[in-house]
Amino acid sequence: MQSDNEKLIKSTNNLSKEDMSMLREKFVIEYSRKKGWDKSNLSPNQLLEIIEQKGYKSPGIILS
Repeated sequence: MQSDNEKLIKSTNNLSKEDMSMLREKFVIEYSRKKGWDKSNLSPNQLLEIIEQKGYKSPGIILS
């Protein structure tokens, strides 16, 4: 039988598109803040840098 924590953990393989989008949006917000960028006014180069990050490509695991 799974423990409560094991039931809560989802891998990226099991995430819905909505969950994946939410995690990526959260990553963009946090990464932009860390770099001192205005999230609502990112340049193409900034966007490219963001989507090349591992945290954007594979948001990892979350607790649901």
